[in-house]
Amino acid sequence: MKRLLSFLLCVTVALSAFFCIPATAAYNSSMQELDLNAECLLLISADNGEIIFEKDIRKQVAPASLTKIVTAIVVIENCKNLKEVVTVPEECIKELSGTGSSIANLRAGEQITVYDLLCYMMIMSANDAATTLANYVTGGDRAAFVAKMNEVAARLGCVNSHFTNPHGLDDNDQYTTAEDLAKIMTHAMSLVDFAEITGKLSHTVPANNLRDARRISNTCYLLNKNYADYYCKYAKSGKTGTTSGAGKCLVSYASKDGYNYIAIALGAEEKDFDKDGVKENGAFLDCRKMFMWAFNNIELVAICDPEKIAGEVKVNYAKSTDYVSLVPADTIYSLVPLGTDKGSVLVEPIPESMPETIDAPIKKGDFVCKGRVLYAGEVLREIDLVAATDVKRSASALAASKLKDFFTSPAFIIIVILIAVAVLIFFFYNKKKRRMRPVIGRDYHVLGQSNYVRMKK
Repeated sequence: MKRLLSFLLCVTVALSAFFCIPATAAYNSSMQELDLNAECLLLISADNGEIIFEKDIRKQVAPASLTKIVTAIVVIENCKNLKEVVTVPEECIKELSGTGSSIANLRAGEQITVYDLLCYMMIMSANDAATTLANYVTGGDRAAFVAKMNEVAARLGCVNSHFTNPHGLDDNDQYTTAEDLAKIMTHAMSLVDFAEITGKLSHTVPANNLRDARRISNTCYLLNKNYADYYCKYAKSGKTGTTSGAGKCLVSYASKDGYNYIAIALGAEEKDFDKDGVKENGAFLDCRKMFMWAFNNIELVAICDPEKIAGEVKVNYAKSTDYVSLVPADTIYSLVPLGTDKGSVLVEPIPESMPETIDAPIKKGDFVCKGRVLYAGEVLREIDLVAATDVKRSASALAASKLKDFFTSPAFIIIVILIAVAVLIFFFYNKKKRRMRPVIGRDYHVLGQSNYVRMKK
């Protein structure tokens, strides 16, 4: 019985994890006041993965130069020495001829370090730096480099992304989602070199064999005080992207007082949003608005703990109780409005994951079902609910239950019917046998002793 209970609990956990649907963004209702315009939007905590805002985050779209984030990951993870000098191949320049795309005007034969090529690619968004790096990492085998890009995406759990080139020019088979880009950016920011390069407002590329020293500026204007409409003093990193198929795109990272967020805007427009006669980049505006809203309106607090009862479940075969209380498995922290009282946060079991009964014995901390944390009707996150106490099994209750189960089981009923049929058959058989036995009647002469004496003489 104990093994069976353990197996069922394992199955329950596995199935609940398989069918678990991520909660929707906790503050989507607040998006209306921000007047955001991008086709796909995501604001997510880089600390715990909690989604604040979301809009079409699983819609597959063209990634434009956001592709270069994956390219940079592959380069950094495959190059032990970023100071290694690379000679720019002519074919890496020619393949971009006629595309009209963003380039650094690298020259065939130019000798430049991997680090400076990364700066060209991530700060200036130069496509010729991307092709040169891809050529360097896999020795000219572009297919092998693209395979590495898709391996990175798969490793990070990006199920709706596919890459065909290292620079991001539109291709029908190259696509991603805001959800996947958040996973990619989270990993990228864990790489020291990536965070350092993409956080630079500008960079000076040293003189080399074919070029004098050159200063380049970051295309992410959230980092630049000179762009008042876009500047966010908390922004630490960003990568822009623009193509005719992708529109204006931005993946950005911001930090304040220990809080870290990733903001993503895909498919935004460039138009005169504030009616001042000048067109603005909608992706910059959207990410800045989302960052500032988060820093000004929410904070991380403990919203529930293992002492707070969230429900109860009936227990079979229990020794001294009929129910076990359910509590959160751990102390749960979540981003809630500033000044939120714990009493306004509700923790409840998810009905479809909650069993009608469970069997004793139960150990404190055993998983029972999934729960959800709500604030103002919005789901903040899903959690595990576990048994609050030990519940011992009653041998007599188990025996009684088993006897009851046996006496009400189909097998027992069949046995009773068979016994009844056998008794009836036996009864009728004996009755019939008695009827067939000879009976001594009055038509027979019974010899006595006198007859016997006479016959002897």
